[in-house]
Order: sequence, then C-alpha cells, then structure tokens
Amino acid sequence: MSDTVRTVSANCFCGLGVLMDTTYLLVTDLEVDTALVDPTVPLAIRTVWQLLWESEVRPDEVLAFEVPDAELDDRRIVVRHSKEGALFETGITAAAAGVLRELIGARTEGPLFTVDGRRLSKVEVATAFRTATGGRSLHALRFTRQLKERDRARRSDTARQTEKKSA
Repeated sequence: MSDTVRTVSANCFCGLGVLMDTTYLLVTDLEVDTALVDPTVPLAIRTVWQLLWESEVRPDEVLAFEVPDAELDDRRIVVRHSKEGALFETGITAAAAGVLRELIGARTEGPLFTVDGRRLSKVEVATAFRTATGGRSLHALRFTRQLKERDRARRSDTARQTEKKSA
C-alpha cells in the first residue's frame, strides 16, 4: 500500500461553498496499517479503527454494536444509523470478521467493544488513534477512505469513457 497522499485530493468545498485545505484530515495507508498492528493498543480499539477504515459506519455506530449485531459467518454487521435511527447491514472484510471473532470469543451478548469489562468510549478510541498516528484525528480514517473511494470511482468512470470512445 502507498504511504503517500495526493494533495490534489486534499482540497474540498465545505458546506458554505468555500474551498478549504483538508490535508490535516488525511491519514496515509502506512499510518493506518501501522496503527492496526500496534500490539500496545488493545484489540478492541484497533478493531474499531479497522471497521472505520473499511466501511461507511460512523464512530458512534461502531461503538454502539452489541455482540449479536456481528453476523460473522455472513461477514455482516447490523448497524443502527446514528443520524436516522434506521437499521441497515454493512458488509465487512474477511480480515475484520476474523478479528471480530477473536474479540468476541465465547460471548453471546453485551457490548461488542469492551476493555476491562466496560464499553469503549469515542474519546478513548480517538485519543488512542491520535497517539498511534502522531496526531491524526479519528475522523481522518473516514474522510480519507471517502476521498479514496471518490477518486477510485472517478478513475473507473474515466476508464469506461475511454473504452467507449475507442470502441
């Protein structure tokens, strides 16, 4: 994976229609990969980071997961939408399912993400991420992934248009 971030993608329009520099919101693949394998960080916290990096789920939604919400054989998680209140399912990678299986162990109920028997807080997860990445925000995981997906979609559209023109 690349450890560089293209600054071309680091500018966007905020809700007020003003172009703003969002470079500080970007996190590199290397920073994420390093944080996800850091043995000094509890597995529960690293798994929250992994789900934020790999899916559309928001931090509050991840932290609200209960053990039964993880449908690991189907590689899905049931999500309670934090803004709309609706339920939806999101797919997870085989790697995330494996880590969740390890994290859950024999538990059949209760909060999915716990440390020392208590549910993790957003502040705790965010503070650990800042420490592990030299100051990057937890929001950077979601923001960077969204930019990468938009860039990937844009490249796919360009490739399809090129194919049509050459056909």
